Amino acid sequence: MRMLVLDACVAIKWYVPEALSDTALDLAMTEPHWIVPDLFYPEVGNVLWKKVNRREIDEDTARDIMASLLAVGIEVYATKQIIDFAIGLACRFQCTVYDSLYLALAVEEESQLVTADRKFYDAMSRTALGEHLLWIEDA
Repeated sequence: MRMLVLDACVAIKWYVPEALSDTALDLAMTEPHWIVPDLFYPEVGNVLWKKVNRREIDEDTARDIMASLLAVGIEVYATKQIIDFAIGLACRFQCTVYDSLYLALAVEEESQLVTADRKFYDAMSRTALGEHLLWIEDA
């Protein structure tokens, strides 16, 4: 079973129809061993909150999505173990510490981060760490 770091933007696509949702669902059906930094759940919660504020979903739906996601077998890693590495990546590559935490986890666990964040993917895939990134459509 392959291990993949799950980007929050991919997980959201499992529950909210948007571009690449079908691809995200197809990937989920392959049942990889998902791993995430502990920032994952607050980040997903923030995306859900934004969708509620934009009236794309209602609060009950947001809560149901979070409950469903919490029931998925996802292994959670403490960010305190990789934060120093993530800060270094953020400073070196001019990306957010949030995004860097996901990539740092992929590097530390000799895995790949599956993402649908085109800007982050394009910027980082051209670096020496590109082997740890996987575009959602290539997964």
